[in-house]
Amino acid sequence: MSCQKLPLVSVIIPIFNAKSFLKETLESVLQQTYANIEVIMIDDGSTDGSYELALDYQAKNVIVNKNVGKGACAARNYGFELSSGSYIQYLDADDLLGKTKIENQILALINQDKDIAVCNALHFYDSKKDSTISDKDFIYSTRDSMSFLINLLGGNGDPHFVAVHAWLTPRSLIEAVGLWDETLLKDQDGEFFCRVALASTGIVYVPMCICYYRKHTTGINISALNGKVHLDSQLRALESKERHLLQRTNSELFRRAMALQYKWLAVNAWPQHKKVSRKAFQKSKNYGGSNYMPILGGSAVEYIKTILGWRTAKYLSYYGHKIF
Repeated sequence: MSCQKLPLVSVIIPIFNAKSFLKETLESVLQQTYANIEVIMIDDGSTDGSYELALDYQAKNVIVNKNVGKGACAARNYGFELSSGSYIQYLDADDLLGKTKIENQILALINQDKDIAVCNALHFYDSKKDSTISDKDFIYSTRDSMSFLINLLGGNGDPHFVAVHAWLTPRSLIEAVGLWDETLLKDQDGEFFCRVALASTGIVYVPMCICYYRKHTTGINISALNGKVHLDSQLRALESKERHLLQRTNSELFRRAMALQYKWLAVNAWPQHKKVSRKAFQKSKNYGGSNYMPILGGSAVEYIKTILGWRTAKYLSYYGHKIF
């Protein structure tokens, strides 16, 4: 597609020790069928040669800088500061864009410059040939972005998320709601997407394109991290989503989603981080509680859960594993 009279899209990529994946990620951007793209890579202190690899791609439309802050959110914000695009495509350094992703989403947003474009994400481990879609029931077009978010949070059943690189966002929306929260280490994308989506006039689902979300068996996905700082971050991100949605609604579906989200966090934090767990569980109760019950382990643990409850079962499972 010719870049004549088409808006510039800025692809912002934070980098931290992603040398093994970075070439494939960059090729997925540089091979886009949409021509008017600038790429901004911000390295966050890599020690594996990622920064040096990124420099090999430096060109007129490819900017490579080192982070002026610390962390992925700071890198995205610095990338935004350096960008010139009318539309912003965030992309993590290990994920991939389908070849027509940006072109089809730009076409869908023509004359709809206050909407967000979304697409399906294929999840994969080693090869995108083995990828699967798990978000078909959550990604759709709507003028009601609030209900879209509540559905994602589990108001109508199981919760889900929209991958960072599945969005294409008008710059004006980001300028209206503010940048990424640099104090968050987990669920920063969910918190940011909630603010941007609520400021939009709608969600535009573009089924003609896809993106690829890389999962890691080693647990290096941010979503798999469960240290205290990560759970504290997840709690604050959820509280932010709660505040923003409460300005629009206190519906039964919203309350059900909040009860589920806080219950899930309470279970996840127990027993290692009791303060976070208890606070989250109380918030779940404030919204009427949730029937969510996790699968905690083998048949013995599940039996204990049935008899003595999830707290005791998870406590015994965690400390039993530590002892034995």
